[in-house]
Amino acid sequence: MNRRTGRWRQLRPVAACPVVALARLAAQRALIVAAAFAVIGCSAARSRAPAADPVNNPTIDFSAPERDSVRAALPEPMPAIPADSALHPFQVSATTTNTFGIDPASLRVLGHRIVQFTLVVESPGGVRNIGYDAIDCETGRFQMLAIGQDGQDGEGWSTVHDPQWRGWLTGDTVNAQYRELSRSWCDGRAVAGQPAELLHRLDTLPARYLNNQ
Repeated sequence: MNRRTGRWRQLRPVAACPVVALARLAAQRALIVAAAFAVIGCSAARSRAPAADPVNNPTIDFSAPERDSVRAALPEPMPAIPADSALHPFQVSATTTNTFGIDPASLRVLGHRIVQFTLVVESPGGVRNIGYDAIDCETGRFQMLAIGQDGQDGEGWSTVHDPQWRGWLTGDTVNAQYRELSRSWCDGRAVAGQPAELLHRLDTLPARYLNNQ
């Protein structure tokens, strides 16, 4: 109080200490900078995250679909040894003297990939070579699974021990029948159809395939 005037003296606010003010300002700026870096870091992490690629990214748990397992095998029961009258004939070459026939009752298609069938090759002297065979359209190979007999010793099948897939070469006259069947029955790497369609395709085999090769 002012003794002369009898009034209370108005006190001026005391300024904050400069050191304390600077410290508070620095702390506020540090918080702002830290928050900005946190936002930038999250954005960068999201941009670096790999896209969902279960095939090429090994860190992602992915199970590829299993490929259908198809293999040639003898049917149970085996087809009967066919008579000549039951065969569906087809041509192999314009120069061969042998005749070739497929038993329609024996035709089987496995998984749109393999065709199994009874094949009869008869020489001009009447000797019949009978085989239960398979053609794999995916690999372009053939396999003999069993050998048939229909002579004086009786009829029946003898299983081929450890049958192997084999290919054919241009100019191969021994296995030309498998080459022509493959050309007729395979559409790319798959079987061209069911048994009825395969028999029809034998009748429409392109003439250019029947040259001596």
